[in-house]
Amino acid sequence: MADPDRQEAQLCVELCGKLAGVAGSEVLIAIPASGCTAADVMARVADCYPALAAELATGRIKACVNEAVVDPGARVMPGDTVALFPPVSGG
Repeated sequence: MADPDRQEAQLCVELCGKLAGVAGSEVLIAIPASGCTAADVMARVADCYPALAAELATGRIKACVNEAVVDPGARVMPGDTVALFPPVSGG
């Protein structure tokens, strides 16, 4: 039987704000079929889209999983709705 940690699944990640201006509004990445953390998702996006790496490394990008802002250690599973967004300002 195949090791579930070695099997991968595609995850669609929505990019918001200036992130979308660099790589488009959605990107596809591979994650383990058994899931990973929100921090892992950001690292994989940075690996697959190097133009986003510097911005993702600032620690200011927030992850939203299934419409809730989450900590970097939050679990992400295949099929989850994931969005990454930079700080916003304005009134």
